[in-house]
Amino acid sequence: MVSRIKNENYIVIQGFMVNEMKLKGNELLVYAIIYGFSQEEGQVFTGSLQYLADWTNSTKQGVSKNLKSLVEKGYIGKNDKYINGVKFCEYYATQFNRVCNSVTQG
Repeated sequence: MVSRIKNENYIVIQGFMVNEMKLKGNELLVYAIIYGFSQEEGQVFTGSLQYLADWTNSTKQGVSKNLKSLVEKGYIGKNDKYINGVKFCEYYATQFNRVCNSVTQG
């Protein structure tokens, strides 16, 4: 299978994700990806489970567990959308974490 990740693609792991949120492993990577796509109000991550699995070198099932855990911790939010009867999920970093990040850096 061909990876959806190009050699020039990158993600950013910020210190607060490790120090304040205590994230590690694939949960840290998944959060960093979603955070990168949703830093501005109203922006969301709409990529596939396979995209996240490619980044984490994991499985879609493993990524689903990471997403569920991050939602339960309140670190990310999830919106379900149905288009022509097909379910699509949007994920975003919660406002709580943006405020925490602003206080940490400001």
